[in-house]
This record gives sequence, structure tokens and C-alpha cells, in this order.
Amino acid sequence: MATKDKTVRLPVLGSLGGWAARAFGILLFFVGWVALASVFPEDLLPFPQETLLLAWEFTASGSVWPHLAATLSRIFWGFLGGMAVGVFMGVQMGISDYQRKFLTPHVMLSLSIPHISWGITATLIFGYDILAPIVATILVVFPFVAVNVWKGVENIDGDLLKMSQSFDLSFSRTVRRIILPNIAPSLFSGSRLGLAMSWKAVTITEMFAASSGLGYKIIESYESIYFERAWAWVVIAMVVILLIEYGIFKPLQRRVFEYRQDADFTMLG
Repeated sequence: MATKDKTVRLPVLGSLGGWAARAFGILLFFVGWVALASVFPEDLLPFPQETLLLAWEFTASGSVWPHLAATLSRIFWGFLGGMAVGVFMGVQMGISDYQRKFLTPHVMLSLSIPHISWGITATLIFGYDILAPIVATILVVFPFVAVNVWKGVENIDGDLLKMSQSFDLSFSRTVRRIILPNIAPSLFSGSRLGLAMSWKAVTITEMFAASSGLGYKIIESYESIYFERAWAWVVIAMVVILLIEYGIFKPLQRRVFEYRQDADFTMLG
């Protein structure tokens, strides 16, 4: 006797395509924003149309570009450094039991330290508006990347690594030909997480250790009690994040994994 499928389905949401689902999510975000703005004082939380208009005025006047360039530059170098350190440590932790035991406490402790603590520490060591945002970003990003890569390396078929040893492949060639291709999904998920952490680390550090950047403009507006300006700078940062995600990461993901069209990479976002 056949049993009935008792799975609960949401026909409206389930029928939405990719872009329609994203548009629906953005619509809900703005509906929630309007609802909150209706409750809070106008000076504290402006309505979205007012914030978007002010953000457009900043962009059209050209005042956005120097600060956006400063933030993106710090994010790029901090993200690049964090990825390099994280990938190296993750590979070592995945292939060597000694390295795993040696590095795990450092990675776990780094994961538990708040971002602002790294920002303050980097500022005290490297000074104001020089290397502090970049160094703080590296310290924030590398443990997240290391954990993703570590688990990806652990999932590699052990026979592949044994085969590389039997053919006497060098460590660098083993990494290039066997490890990196097999941990590509972990690298992508780690890079997305690392980029998100980079934005947080840089903007937080810019609030007290820089005289330029989006974080600096946000805290400057907040301290001047121009809350609508602070929200406008936040919106600009959000737009740039979405452009990077759908303009760089998504096309790169499709290009890298085009040889595996039958695989399900929805886990990557």
C-alpha cells in the first residue's frame, strides 16, 4: 500500500527561480526596514527611500570613491594574506597529524577572539592608518579559511595521496595536482566566509584606526549625530558586497566548476 508524502511544501517560494527568489528576499528586507523605521525616531532610523537617495547623492558627488578605494584596498590585501595563511595551515593540518595537533589550539583561539580585539591589537603594534586594518583582517580571516581547508583535505581519498607518494611527487606538485583541485568547494566556501570576515574586520578597524574608508565615514557620521548619513554609508557597503558576490564569485564559480555540471554546488551559495 502506497504511503502519502507528508512533506510540507511551500508552493509559492518553491516555484520561484533564482533571480525571483533573490528579488523576493530583497523585497522582504525593505518591508522589514520600513516597519522598523515606522517605530523608531526618524533621525535614528530613516526610511529606505531617504537612505538610498542620500547614498546616491554621495556617489554622484564623487565623495564615495576615495573612501571606497581605501576600504577595498585594505580588504584585498587583508583577504589575500588571510587566504594564504589559512590555506597553508589548513593543508598542513589535513595531511600531518603532528601539524594538526600543533596548529589546532592556535586556530581555535583565533576563532574565539572578537574582531575588535584584533583591530585594537594591530593598531597598538602597527600604528594609526598604516597596516592596522590589513593585519587585523589577516588575523581574523585565516582561522576560518584554515578550518574549511583542513576539513576539505581530510575528505580527500587517501588512495590519491598514497599514489602521489608511490610516484614520488614533490610536496608542491602534490598540492597543485591533487590537494587543491579536490578541495575546490572548500576553498570557495572558505573564500566567501573570508571575504565576509574581511569586510567586518576592515570596517571595524577603520572606525578607530583610519582617516579614510567606509568604516571611518560611518563612525564619523555617527559621532556627528548624522545617523541618516551613517545608514547611507552602510547601504553603499552592502551594494558593493552584492556586486562582488554576483559579479565576481558567481561567474568564477561557474567557470571553475563547469566541468562538473552534474554536481550540486548549492552548498556554496
